[in-house]
Amino acid sequence: MAAARSSAPRDGARLLLGELRPERRALVLLGVVLLVAVGLPVGAQLLLGRFVDEAADGASAGALTTIAATFGALLLVANVLQLAVTALAVRLAWRIGNRLRVDLCRHALALDLTWHGEHSAGEVIERVDGDIEAVTKFASAAVLQVVGNVAVLVAVGGVALIIEWRAGLVLLITVGVALAVLVRVRSLAVPYHDAEREVLGRLYGDLEERLGGLEDIRANGAGPWAVDRLHRSSARWWRAARQASLRGEGGYASTGITFAVGTAVTLGVAAVLAGNGQVTLGTVLVLFRFVQMVQAPLERIGEQLSEFQKAVAGVRRAARLLGTPVGIVGGDQELPAGPLAIDLHRVTLRYAGTPGTDPDHAGAEDHDPRLALRDVDLHLAPGTSLGVVGRTGSGKTSLGRLLARFWDPSDGSVRVGGVDLREADAASLRRRVAIVTQEVEVLRATLRDNLTLFGAVEADDARLAAALADVGLDGWLAELPEGLSTALDGTTRLSGGEAQLLAFARVLLADPGLVVLDEATSRLDPATEGRVQAATRRLREGRTLVVIAHRLATTRDLDEVCVVDDGRIVEHDARAVLAADDSSHYARLVAAGRRAPIGSGPGGVR
Repeated sequence: MAAARSSAPRDGARLLLGELRPERRALVLLGVVLLVAVGLPVGAQLLLGRFVDEAADGASAGALTTIAATFGALLLVANVLQLAVTALAVRLAWRIGNRLRVDLCRHALALDLTWHGEHSAGEVIERVDGDIEAVTKFASAAVLQVVGNVAVLVAVGGVALIIEWRAGLVLLITVGVALAVLVRVRSLAVPYHDAEREVLGRLYGDLEERLGGLEDIRANGAGPWAVDRLHRSSARWWRAARQASLRGEGGYASTGITFAVGTAVTLGVAAVLAGNGQVTLGTVLVLFRFVQMVQAPLERIGEQLSEFQKAVAGVRRAARLLGTPVGIVGGDQELPAGPLAIDLHRVTLRYAGTPGTDPDHAGAEDHDPRLALRDVDLHLAPGTSLGVVGRTGSGKTSLGRLLARFWDPSDGSVRVGGVDLREADAASLRRRVAIVTQEVEVLRATLRDNLTLFGAVEADDARLAAALADVGLDGWLAELPEGLSTALDGTTRLSGGEAQLLAFARVLLADPGLVVLDEATSRLDPATEGRVQAATRRLREGRTLVVIAHRLATTRDLDEVCVVDDGRIVEHDARAVLAADDSSHYARLVAAGRRAPIGSGPGGVR
């Protein structure tokens, strides 16, 4: 395999800072509105104290009414601004969250097949969507519930120091101790929430695998086993969630105790000062209101602590995914137009993660089962069609995937159209090389979107209909209730052959220079296989074609055939030449069974 692109580990803080940079203006606006929304209630409490003092001094009703109206107006404006802060914060959080989802999705798609083989679809979905949802959910409420309430604590503490420094000092000490407890508990609890998210990802991955194999599970009576696996995975999640919850809620309880003690001391100091005539009754009321204003922010910060811990864990996991090196990196060379030549020179492929052979043992590599391809040379002229046959595990599928650059060779070079694929531009490669596998992905979307892949290929309806007609699906199209606008979902089902032909139509629309058909007819009945082979002949026109075959009949109309065995090409020549040579591997396969699946009978090969 090719060396992976170096990628410095990305931590959560760097990741978030990078996503926040494009939002500087929105952050400034949000900060200004937040400061005003926080400051108005604090100023309103001072008016409340003034109201009490002037009432005690016998102020007129008009003066008191003016103070009361101003108090009410300040609180009303503060509530409106808090709504504005919430709206701005939610929009900002979702913009950042959606960008993170896009970044994660793009990075996951860029990772090689080895990585995807080690991570189930459920795990990937949990990382791309579940973890970012935790971040977005927290960030939507964090500005007002955490940042806003911290600002309230600072404002209240500062004003309390000004109006009565002794009571204000007690209040600040209380807030400081409570926040220190929160920070300490956060550092202790985050690893447990991180572990909980990991367990949850594995649970989703296990569910995805069970649901994907639902028919086999039912047919073989493996339902109890699947339920047992679900129970075990759910139990692991419950234990991880309990550990995380105990540590998170412990911080909230500790904060409550600290606050209760601080409140009692603050009010005690105020009461003593009022008894000595050092502060007015209005000042005592303001300090009491400040105590109440401190209580609510601390409780809300405590309530948000568990969500904060989940968000931090989610950001860390997202950063780890984005820090995973991309093994296949595109170059800048464009593949040429027209049919593409194929040149493989001394290609060896070892899958990522497999150890090397022991150099002290001569011939160890010759018998190393971890090598998929060994010292392969293959040359195919532009516009030629080639059939690849071989036993299961012989390396024929690996050969096809090298041509599509799903992997890079460990040694040697793969050139398509004269361009080393390691130097090819990724977009050009995807335009000029197409691959069709047996398991065709039919998207839950309209037929039009399935053909154009949501606009990746530009084509009008007439061209789409022509492509379907070229592969023999014009009759099927005519029967669809809404034509190209028909949704391909549970109500409109495609047979395996129709799905294959749909994939062929996609290829015709993309008009590549090289088409790889990977085991495209191995499970089709003879009649459907005939339709697919007719469409295959249409694909050959003006293109280079490589067919990785399970049936000898698949190679019948091809120009050349190569036989792969134990990772090597043991035979490659014109199909007619090999068929006429009774001593060739291919001729012996033909003699063993012309229509039998390759590998299904004596002497067969897969």
